[in-house]
Amino acid sequence: MNDIVITPLDGVLFDGRCIRLGEYAEDIKADLGAPERVHKNSLYYFLSELRIDIGADGTAEFIEFLGGTDGTLQPTIYGVPAFGTGADELYGLLAEKNSGGVNDSENGYSYAFLNISVGVYRESIPSNIEEMIAEAESEGFPMSAEDIAAERKKAAFWATIGIGIGGYYGKS
Repeated sequence: MNDIVITPLDGVLFDGRCIRLGEYAEDIKADLGAPERVHKNSLYYFLSELRIDIGADGTAEFIEFLGGTDGTLQPTIYGVPAFGTGADELYGLLAEKNSGGVNDSENGYSYAFLNISVGVYRESIPSNIEEMIAEAESEGFPMSAEDIAAERKKAAFWATIGIGIGGYYGKS
């Protein structure tokens, strides 16, 4: 996948193929083929890097990219790489485009931008990494430079990004 564009409240363009929010599951399957895995109301594609949630009416209500910085699928949103743009920078762009309420109830691990129905998640936040390093040092088990770099990367970039139908995350 070379060209993946996320368009909030609309859908995702994959190398010329479009998967739209509100599109029937059968139409998605006709376009993308049989899902690799189905779990409850979710269809998984591309080695489970793409999840599409199907609502009770049989249509797509949420599309999420799960591969993060190391994944094969590297979508863009508003012209920037979703996983290659720093977490703070992407947050700022999404907040600007959202122009309203942001659910930040998970203390920096995830945010839901209510007006544009975009959600982002990361495994850690910067302050946790520094605490982890200090704790390991104080217990006599200092972390390696490679482990510290890997942990900082988890905090510096988003691991997932998803879009939902209007109102998916609630109202602002």
